[in-house]
Amino acid sequence: MKKFFAQDKIIVGLVAGLGAELGFCLALALGLMIAGEPLMAHVRWFGGMFIPLILVLHHYAKGRTQLRVTKTLIVVFFVTFLAFMFYILKTKALVLQ
Repeated sequence: MKKFFAQDKIIVGLVAGLGAELGFCLALALGLMIAGEPLMAHVRWFGGMFIPLILVLHHYAKGRTQLRVTKTLIVVFFVTFLAFMFYILKTKALVLQ
């Protein structure tokens, strides 16, 4: 497993970035379900999925040896952030005045 994440390939960036986001979202959804809270009432909390992604990005950017992975993580962050903001504005969970 460690060998896989040491490679400088685009797939490594996709797996690391999307895996970090998905792991946070699954843990949050599981926690909300156990607490008996509705997911849609707390949809803004899913914005925290970017924290693990930023930490993974920081790890790869600090090493400066895996530039493809770093660039892929930046693209994953940008695309998923835009998609999340579009969704949050579309569902009116966040209203801009």
